Amino acid sequence: MTARERICGAMRGEEVTPLPCAIYFNVNLRVDGFDCSTLEGRTALAVELGTDPFVPMGMGVSLHPDVRVSTWAEESPGTNEPILWQAWGTPEGRLTQAIKQGSACRDWTSIRWCDEAASSLHEPLIKEHADIARCRYLLQPLTEADYSRWLAAQRRTFAFAEDRGLPVVLTYGQGLAKLIFMMGAERSVLFALDDPQGFERLAEMIHQCEMRNIELAGRGQVDILKRFGGYEMCNFYNPDIFTKVCLPRLKAEVEFAHAQGLLIYYRIVTGMEPLLDTIADIGFDCIEGGEPCLSQCSLETWHAAFRGKAASWTGISTPVLLGGNDPEAVRREVRRCADVFGRKGFILGVTNSIRNHFPWDNTLTMVDEWKRIRSGHP
Repeated sequence: MTARERICGAMRGEEVTPLPCAIYFNVNLRVDGFDCSTLEGRTALAVELGTDPFVPMGMGVSLHPDVRVSTWAEESPGTNEPILWQAWGTPEGRLTQAIKQGSACRDWTSIRWCDEAASSLHEPLIKEHADIARCRYLLQPLTEADYSRWLAAQRRTFAFAEDRGLPVVLTYGQGLAKLIFMMGAERSVLFALDDPQGFERLAEMIHQCEMRNIELAGRGQVDILKRFGGYEMCNFYNPDIFTKVCLPRLKAEVEFAHAQGLLIYYRIVTGMEPLLDTIADIGFDCIEGGEPCLSQCSLETWHAAFRGKAASWTGISTPVLLGGNDPEAVRREVRRCADVFGRKGFILGVTNSIRNHFPWDNTLTMVDEWKRIRSGHP
């Protein structure tokens, strides 16, 4: 079986032999002989380890044609810390956002709505209610012209996946995370409470872009859709906000993805404990992530919630175990994962990307124990 067949089979709830193991490496990881800053290097490392590689890609949004964008840098008063500013001129007024330059910001030419923008925020994009109307010009569903450019840019990546029998995993949406990237976590949470109608209006703009991305993904070459949900759990928002704002849109996205013939999974990390049963009933093919050591959701609790409803792609705590100093604890956890989840509808994974500051022997130990299990060794 190819990696595509193993991963897709497990997401369909099938019993796949041997047990799939799909882990992912941070671009800052340094392993002799492998350039993990590139897809080719990360894939070669996974192949060398014997794990199941996959090809990730993303799809974004379009800007309204009447938006005018400018960027500039300046120093923050009283410090030597450079600030990157970006302005979007819309037909309904101007929006600005600023981030501090630091090790988290790799791209110093424009503001990207990702973790880097949130962790380095200097000024939020959305500052008042009037900004909501302006924001819709920045959150336009992808146009055919932009899709064609995206398709041309991804052509080599699609060919790379096809030649090697690897599944293409498209992150089609980030949900409420995009609002955190635009205005920071604290402002986003307070905005949800202070202006619930405006907050839901923004969520709907994001949802419409995500539905468009699902439609485009259904045209071919994408195997699996990923919906990031790590920042819309209850360590940010209360369950009522999830139920009112996220749940109906997630259900619509899953139904639409299945109508396109696509597998779809939901990535969560912590804060999901009050929502497990709700998430299990949405209809995702697989739930990925989960952090058993830094949350109140054990592997057993996770499996009990999703068993028979969605496959699980989870396993080893990256920050606690792979980042720790006890390889034997890693080995025991791999075996415990196999005992808890079995072989049906399960992909052994890690809870986050493997970083350069983690002892590499821990990852090697994880892979070694997985190989022992799949070979039937006690």
